[in-house]
Amino acid sequence: MSESQITETAKPASARKLPSAAFWIALAALGLSGWQLYMTQQELAATRQELARRLAEGSGSNKELRAMVEQSLATARATDGKLAMVEARVNESAGQYATLNGMYQELTKNRTDWLLSEVEHTLAIASQQLQLAGNVPAAVSALEMVDARLAKFDRPQLIAVKKAVATDLEKLKALPYLDSVGLTVKIDRLMLSVDSLPLAVDGHRLGAPGPAKTPAIPADARWWERLSAEISQSLGELIHIRRMDKPEALLLSPEQAFFLRENLKMRLLDARLALIQRDGKTYDADIAAARSYAQRYFDRDAGATVQWLATLGELEDAPLDVSLPDMTASLKAVRDAQGNTGE
Repeated sequence: MSESQITETAKPASARKLPSAAFWIALAALGLSGWQLYMTQQELAATRQELARRLAEGSGSNKELRAMVEQSLATARATDGKLAMVEARVNESAGQYATLNGMYQELTKNRTDWLLSEVEHTLAIASQQLQLAGNVPAAVSALEMVDARLAKFDRPQLIAVKKAVATDLEKLKALPYLDSVGLTVKIDRLMLSVDSLPLAVDGHRLGAPGPAKTPAIPADARWWERLSAEISQSLGELIHIRRMDKPEALLLSPEQAFFLRENLKMRLLDARLALIQRDGKTYDADIAAARSYAQRYFDRDAGATVQWLATLGELEDAPLDVSLPDMTASLKAVRDAQGNTGE
């Protein structure tokens, strides 16, 4: 064969092989498409089932929602009925309030008169507390309350009252502070502890020094040396020599000691009354007398007495001689304002 014939013979053979490969490729593509179609159908079926389930749940929820809406509507209708009743009662109450307000306005035609009467009453009570009991904190509180009450009213006739109250308030605040309650508590504590204070005679009896120790007698001492040492030791136990600056403190009988304690309590009670009355001279005299009794008749070295005297020292020099101002100016300003209002 020639070369041209061989070429022509080879071409049909290769042409026969090509359709076979394309067939297999098309078949594979067709299988892949079928598999994708199957998977898509499965997903669609699952989606339909999920959608049907959710639709069923939604229908149940809609039923519950409808029931709740119907219940809410019923409740709203009932509430509307109650509100209508309440509104009717409110309108009725408003009418009654208007009537009462009119009556109140008829009774209180002038609020300034009521305010001035209230202020005068408060100032009178505070003045009594200040003059009779010396209660400065109570008077200051009363004036501060009156000042705050007057500040709410801007009336020309109240200007003089405001100035007088402010002036008296400044005077009271400038006074030295006196803790009357604290001093009273300390005096009561001293009165209660008087019975537990040891007397000077008790202190000397309990704190009496023991016999002086005699030197040991040597074993080889003679009999008269031993005898003289024993006699001197016995005499030392029987006889004690002390120095007493105030021997009358040791001569108190039990009855006198009782009256001494009661007299000391009476002195403290008088000091308490003088504190309430702001009587500085009587207060200082009673405190000094109580200190004199304690130092003269009681054991000053005992711990209870030392503490008692220290507490008594805290009561001394209390500022009781300070002259307290009165509230005459404030009361006069209030009464003048009442007279101007009446005119």
